[in-house]
Amino acid sequence: MSETNSMIRLYYMPQSFPCGPGSSCCGPVGQSEEELREYVVQLESSLPGVKIQPIDMSQKLNLGRDLPAIKLLNTFGAAACPIFVLGGDVVSMGPPSIPELAHLLQERLAGAGTRSGEAVKA
Repeated sequence: MSETNSMIRLYYMPQSFPCGPGSSCCGPVGQSEEELREYVVQLESSLPGVKIQPIDMSQKLNLGRDLPAIKLLNTFGAAACPIFVLGGDVVSMGPPSIPELAHLLQERLAGAGTRSGEAVKA
């Protein structure tokens, strides 16, 4: 397994409250620090040897590395997050089912799974 293929990028938007905390019109947008930690812990324990790299989409991004996630963010907004990318291919967008996502990632890492470039919703 190469270094590129054993790194999963987790693109996220930091949690914010557009209408203020406790507002009755809408809830929070983005992912909390606790959610991010849980994604990292669960995936790294399910996929030995794999590292999760969290990337804050509210910060400056690298167009070459981050283009698939940037396109989803531009199309769907913050609702696309979290976005999981393996080897330049989007594997999942939106809040995932961790067991399903871990299975998809295992298939991709083993060389099975869907064609390169095809996005799959977990």
